[in-house]
Amino acid sequence: MSPDIRLPPTSLTQPAAPASAAQARSADALVVALQLLRPIDALALLGGEQARAEVIQSSERPNANGQFELLLRISKQHLGTAPATSTTTTLPTSSPQPLPSGSQLLIQAIAQNQLMAALQPSTTSPAGPPLTRLDPQQFPPGSQLQARVVEQQPLPAPDGKIARYQLVAELVQQSAAQTLLQLTSSRPVAPGTLLNATVGNQGELRVQSAGEQLRQADLLQGLREALQRQGSAEPLLTRLQTLVSNPQPLPAVPQLHQAIQNVLNQIVSAPQLTTASGVANAVAQSGAFLESNLAQLANILGRQAAAGTPTATTSQGEPVGPSAGAPANATEAGSRPTNPLPALDKLLPLLASLASPGAAEPLAGADLKGALLGLLVTLQQQMPPGSLQTAGLPPGPWQQAVQAAQQQSASKPGLFPLPSRALQALGESGDLGSLLRLTAALLSRIQHHQLQSMGQTQTFSDGSTQTTWQLEIPLRDGQQFNHVQMRIQRDSPAPDREQPEPVPVWEVRLAFNLDHLGSLQAIARLRNDRVSSELWAEQQPTLALLNSELSTLRDRLLAKGLDVGEISCHCGTPPAPRQAVQQTWIDEVT
Repeated sequence: MSPDIRLPPTSLTQPAAPASAAQARSADALVVALQLLRPIDALALLGGEQARAEVIQSSERPNANGQFELLLRISKQHLGTAPATSTTTTLPTSSPQPLPSGSQLLIQAIAQNQLMAALQPSTTSPAGPPLTRLDPQQFPPGSQLQARVVEQQPLPAPDGKIARYQLVAELVQQSAAQTLLQLTSSRPVAPGTLLNATVGNQGELRVQSAGEQLRQADLLQGLREALQRQGSAEPLLTRLQTLVSNPQPLPAVPQLHQAIQNVLNQIVSAPQLTTASGVANAVAQSGAFLESNLAQLANILGRQAAAGTPTATTSQGEPVGPSAGAPANATEAGSRPTNPLPALDKLLPLLASLASPGAAEPLAGADLKGALLGLLVTLQQQMPPGSLQTAGLPPGPWQQAVQAAQQQSASKPGLFPLPSRALQALGESGDLGSLLRLTAALLSRIQHHQLQSMGQTQTFSDGSTQTTWQLEIPLRDGQQFNHVQMRIQRDSPAPDREQPEPVPVWEVRLAFNLDHLGSLQAIARLRNDRVSSELWAEQQPTLALLNSELSTLRDRLLAKGLDVGEISCHCGTPPAPRQAVQQTWIDEVT
């Protein structure tokens, strides 16, 4: 785009004399000769054929040469390909006559730097004032629409506030009537940009950039695949506990027995979850933060390598630091290693051997997901290569799940709690292949929780944020295994001059299913020191038990120095987690 092009300010009224004259003169002159503003072979670009173009920017006044500067979007169809394709190009041009933005042209190259443009008659009726709210009958929440930006101008920002921009966009739809929307955005949006938006619950538009749309598509695909591959923890843990008591079905391989024990060492007991430190450790070792912890560990090892810190070794003499696996992990002598972590099949057992179960501060990377990956890698190493295809797993150690056909319906962010899925047929079999698939299923379940966290974590256009952590904690319940699902949400308002560090609102959800209580969910909300809570039970005896203990819960919260608000019990299941809604037209999710 030419840096000399300047957009006129947005106005809700009709433009004054120059623009009105522009419309009249352009209507009279149906054919206009255009001059390209930058050297380009127009004949080579268009191939001597006609193409459609749209004026997406137009100067209000002529330049020093008496020319009006335009920016065209040219769409050319390639009919010789199968299937037919089209390309879009933007070109800065100049015209002896003004053409309003949005004009449709039929152009043809007549020289290397000249185009002949024929103005196409408009098929739309005159547009009224831009809308500030969509009709919910015509655009219900969740519907998709497209709008093309026509104008943009910055809005004055108060001190301490984020700069904003006012846009006017034309709604792209099949009806004959032209509809303009008045939008606001925290980022500049060039006129001519096509916005793909989703209508929110209150009529607001939620617009994503092209990169964010691609990330969201990958996220939804990951959620869908992880959901169909996932399995609950209980079948695997029960099977592992049986193998520890009777290891005869297993090969006599110490690494395999140790990998199984490493997984069981990560399972907490119910008494451990009665203390604050026990809950904190269980959350940290749930596997939800493995990748983040490994990235931090890689940075630490990289800084040590750059500083020339000697590499530590284990009791077996294996290197712990960046030199493990060198020279593959180093570029040149004296340069910082690009991958300071050892190979996966060496790193995971190493972290497990250094970790001490029940430590006050768990070792970064020594968590449930790391232990499961270590077991998966060890199982793969013990199986013949050809049997991996039979087991439905690729040979790579990072691959975690069975290759299967995708489900027709995609899983979307906001699924909580994740439904249980017990693969009993696999749990009853004693071969390594079934153990491999159970391990992969639990890894997919942890991965699905991680993707749910990513999909619900958002930064909004006014600077406010919603951060979500969703995870699952397997626990040992006497001689059996169970699990607790947890969802933590933090809503942080946008900072401003009066409140540079705004107080966030916290919400914690717990979901578990105990044999004697049935399905039970608890919701706690905290702002400053004020806490409120909701308890939901599906069984009437459990609901009566909860009601009888409400006074005890209130007393314990007061003893912690909290201001206790409403505490209530309900029968059934709670509504889905609330998604933050941005009260503006354009909300860029990042």
